[in-house]
Amino acid sequence: MIKLVVNLVRKEGTSMEEFATHWNEEHAPRASEIPGLRKYTTSVALNPDRSEYDGIAELYFDDPEDIEAAFESEAGQWAVDDLENFTETEQNNQMVLDESVQADET
Repeated sequence: MIKLVVNLVRKEGTSMEEFATHWNEEHAPRASEIPGLRKYTTSVALNPDRSEYDGIAELYFDDPEDIEAAFESEAGQWAVDDLENFTETEQNNQMVLDESVQADET
């Protein structure tokens, strides 16, 4: 499975609570409609003062081509555009990974 990891920096002047609320209650439900998306997790920093990032999004797809198609879709474009509402988009970064699970006791 291919994973897109996006490290997010909250928008200046936005509290952690506002950041997490917008992300989990407004952004994530609509972003979950992205075509080809197999799994989507959001993780909010518990100690943001010690981290360069305030949250991490993990989006799973079957193959790299699905990522490109996903963000060309209406839902994908909306998700990208909405990042400007709660993150400093120029400080966010992303990486596409080929994930191998080494242990999973969940």
